[in-house]
Amino acid sequence: MKALLFILALYAVPFSICAQSKEAVVSQHALASADSLLSAFQNNRSGRYTELSYPGVITYYGGIRNYQRYIERARALSDSASEKTEIVQLLNNNNEWQCVIKKTHPRIIDGKKAYIVSYLVGQSTDNGMTWKYFDVAFNSVANIAYIMPDKFEG
Repeated sequence: MKALLFILALYAVPFSICAQSKEAVVSQHALASADSLLSAFQNNRSGRYTELSYPGVITYYGGIRNYQRYIERARALSDSASEKTEIVQLLNNNNEWQCVIKKTHPRIIDGKKAYIVSYLVGQSTDNGMTWKYFDVAFNSVANIAYIMPDKFEG
């Protein structure tokens, strides 16, 4: 009986490793895309930023041109400090992956070191290879249902 349990356990290990490695690959792609989005924002590359943005947020702002103008205004109000990113949630539903990425932005406020924390919400419909995001910092929580109506049904 012990031998049978041992063989079954050995048989299950490769499947566990494959699942973990798939999630690790998807996480790497999600973080790389998020970092690319943030880099595009910092370097004022609105075309690239738009390419990496969730389509619903572009529609919400009235199309690509209006969305790019909105992002350019938001960029004018921000500093160029880099942000640290980390995945706080990664979900898979069939071939769609979703993630929440925490971004931490160091600032000096009233002479004291502070950290501003915000989030990116991401979606991949090609099994985690490419990602589209919207930045919660630039959108109120109330607007998320309008930006992602297929994910937040009333």
